[in-house]
Parts: sequence; structure tokens; C-alpha cells
Amino acid sequence: MATTVAQAFEKHMQHLELEENKRAKATRQQEWVFDAMRRRLGPKESILSGSYGRNTAIRPLHDIDLFLIFADTSHFRTSPPGEFLVRVQQALELEFPNKQARVQNRSVNIEFSGTGIGFDVVPAVEDARHAGWYWIPDKRMGQWIRSDPRKHLEACNEANDHAKKKLKPLIKAIKRWNSHQEKRARSFHFEALAYQTESLMLAEASYSTGLTRLFQFMEERMTQPCEDPAKLGPPIDTGVSEGDRQQIQQQLRHATRRAEQALVLERQGDMFAAIEIWQGLLGPDFQSERRPCQDNT
Repeated sequence: MATTVAQAFEKHMQHLELEENKRAKATRQQEWVFDAMRRRLGPKESILSGSYGRNTAIRPLHDIDLFLIFADTSHFRTSPPGEFLVRVQQALELEFPNKQARVQNRSVNIEFSGTGIGFDVVPAVEDARHAGWYWIPDKRMGQWIRSDPRKHLEACNEANDHAKKKLKPLIKAIKRWNSHQEKRARSFHFEALAYQTESLMLAEASYSTGLTRLFQFMEERMTQPCEDPAKLGPPIDTGVSEGDRQQIQQQLRHATRRAEQALVLERQGDMFAAIEIWQGLLGPDFQSERRPCQDNT
């Protein structure tokens, strides 16, 4: 069991990491899905994108974004976004007849038994005039929007490097906190905000201080638009209602206040009480030692 807040955070960060056997199975399943789609629709390549591709996914792993890249031909982007997603759904169900594929806003989800891992298959059409630009369907907006997961990965890695490799673990901790909230923000919204933090403030800080600073920063920025880190697509928070935004901000404000209290207790040497607060924020897998019983004899 952990005896200090720093030790408890180290154990917690390790616990959030994906298991290697799950990674291996996910890689094999990704190859099956790509080969199936290549037979049916003919994508030229695929990218493991999203949080899995950026190494900001947390355990337990549920969904992986699979970015399928199609050559820029007229019959792709002339299709309405929703219609093209249905074509992907039908192709998946033909290749995996015992599975049900679900059309989502920008992807089609299919889940495999055994691992319980699902793939969000995102069809993307190359832009012939701009290298590195891809057009993906957005059913709610009723149009194709620009994206580039490679630029998202670059932005994530650059911010993590500036923070001396501490940003990705802190992003994972924020995601664990988010998973316990009544109103959950999109995890990529939090990631994109995290890229904007002052990296040096995180680089020189402990995990407890760094996470407190992230809570503070995100609370302040939650009411402001969050641009696409690739600077290609619409703002990441497009579609978030004002009411939801305020509720998420209130949750962040509460987390900030509790984290600040935990820092005070940590500085005072009351590790058990500080760890109890962090456990309340991050969940029961944030472990502590038992408080020693006092001898009143």
C-alpha cells in the first residue's frame, strides 16, 4: 500500500495503463477490420487514432478509433455523410455477420467478444489538393468536415514533451475523474484543453500539484471555445449546450477545491487524509494505507 501521496499517484498512474495482452488483441482485431473493409470498400490505409493512438486511453479499454483512409474519388464525398456511414455499417455487418454495427455521428461502432473492445470506424477521404487533410462525415452537421489524426498526435506529443512526459499521465487521471461524473465531458475536449496549459507549470510539479493545476485551468477555460488542435475542423466543443458546459464547470470547480484541500493536507504531512480526498476524486483504485490505530493505553 502507498504511504505517501506521491507513491499513491505512481501506483494509480500504473493502474490506468492498458494491459499488454489487450494491446496485442486490439492490434490483431484492427487488422481484421481493415482487411474486411478493404475487401468491401477499398480503403488504402488505416490509422489507429483517438486516445488509443495518442496513448492517452485508460483501462478498461472500450473503444478504439480506426481511421480508414480512402483515395479522393468523386463517388465518396458526393455521398451525404449519414448515407456513407450506413455504407460502412452494411459492409461491416456483411463481413462480420454475427455482429451488429451501430452508426454514430462520425463513425460506425462494432464490438468484438472476448476482449469487449469496440472499434469506432471513421471513414476519411483524402483531400487531393492538400496533403495531410482528410474529410470525415459528420451526421449531425450534415456535412463533411476536415480532420487529421496525425496532427492531433503531434500536438499531444509536443505538449507532453514540453511537460517532461507528465502531461499524458495527468490526462489519463483527468479521464478517470471524468468517468465518475454525472455529466461527462468528451474526453478529447479535456485533452485539447490540456494541450493549452502552461507546460512548465506541469513539468516541475508533482502529480498532485499538476492535477490540481489542470483542474484549475480547465475550470477557467470551460466557458470558452476549444479549437481543433489540428486547426482544420470545427471547435472540439461544438454541440455542447450552455447548461452542460456550466454543469461540467461546476464539477471542475468542486474538484479544484477538493484538490487544493488535499495539497494543504499533504504539505502538513497528513498523507492519509490527503489520499482519502484523491480517492474520492479518482475512485477506489486510488489506494492508500490504513490509518494506524492510536494506542490510548
